[in-house]
Amino acid sequence: MRTNTSPAPATVLVLDDEPSLRTLLGFIVQRVGAIPIEAPDAATARQLATKHTFACALLDKNMPGESGLEFLKWLRVTQPGCNAIVVTAYGNMDSAVEALRLGAFDFLLKPFEVDALEHRIKLALEQWQMRQERERMQAMLVQADRLASLGVLAAGVVHEVNTPLAYILSNLDWLDEELPSLGKALERHGRREGPAAELGSFAERLKAVESTLRDIREGAERVRHIARDVKAFARDSDDESVLVDPREVLDAALKMALVHIRYRARVVRDYQDVPLVLANEARLAQVFLNLVVNAAQAIPEDGKDHEIRVRLWTGPNGEACAEVTDTGTGIAPEHMAHLFEPFFTTKPAGEGTGLGLFICKSIVDSFEGNLSVESCPGKGTTFRLELPPHVRAARAPEQLSAVAS
Repeated sequence: MRTNTSPAPATVLVLDDEPSLRTLLGFIVQRVGAIPIEAPDAATARQLATKHTFACALLDKNMPGESGLEFLKWLRVTQPGCNAIVVTAYGNMDSAVEALRLGAFDFLLKPFEVDALEHRIKLALEQWQMRQERERMQAMLVQADRLASLGVLAAGVVHEVNTPLAYILSNLDWLDEELPSLGKALERHGRREGPAAELGSFAERLKAVESTLRDIREGAERVRHIARDVKAFARDSDDESVLVDPREVLDAALKMALVHIRYRARVVRDYQDVPLVLANEARLAQVFLNLVVNAAQAIPEDGKDHEIRVRLWTGPNGEACAEVTDTGTGIAPEHMAHLFEPFFTTKPAGEGTGLGLFICKSIVDSFEGNLSVESCPGKGTTFRLELPPHVRAARAPEQLSAVAS
């Protein structure tokens, strides 16, 4: 039997130094179906904020010690999604403007009507719930786009795996025949039944076996690395950010996109010193993979010497910068303003969802970075990614190297 589970009630912080008013505010919060968490002062509220995530906060403006507006500044940093309503008996237009400037959702004067406050709390909670649902849908879109990208890459992954598997199986077949034959020869030699010259061939045959085993191990390692890259890209990762080396992520994306590139263009890498960045590795790989695959798809199969140039360098403010440039068909001027809009695509029907660049932009924005584009019809397109630095990476600049794919 299937049961419908309701979402957990939202939690509302009630911060006021008057006990009777805290009780009244808590009662109003319960009437709207939320859970009140009461605090008599800002210090207590700070401790509670480390244990609870608040959908809404009712803040008294004037309190002993830290004021409600000072606490609001701190709350906007630690829990930016919380909708705060400032309640005060000493309000004026300047106070209201200051509260809203600091990020308050609303401003209400005491004494207040219970119905009016209840209505405003409902609005604050509804906006919080809508924001939560939007974030959940965006996460689902990111994962859907990642899986769609895997679908595009599936043929290439199968090809990359089949090549090492083919020589693994071929070498195993050879070993299956060679080892029994070698064993019989050793047995004959032990009984002194074989010719003396046979002993000299044992060393050569053993070397061949050792070489074949090394080839098998190399092929198996290659398959394992491909499987690891695909698994890392496909997994439904959480939003946890870690220190990431943009060079390693970009190289992984290039390896996965190789089948789309090798018959259209050569890859030119220009890697200079870059800082580590705080990001989600799988999502950053998704951005690079989308940009590289888009670059490959923008290059016509016209027999010309095309290239995809990928650059890494440190910007003037210490930011990590990356560029993906192609010599493809370029983007029409009338399409430039719509590139990062959801469901906008210039590809034929059935070949694109129009979500790739929109999701790339959303991911980069979540890392507090910037994604921009420049293009010239008939000459190519450049996508530039900028991410704020976290820790400087000790890397020496690398000379420009062209790698024919």
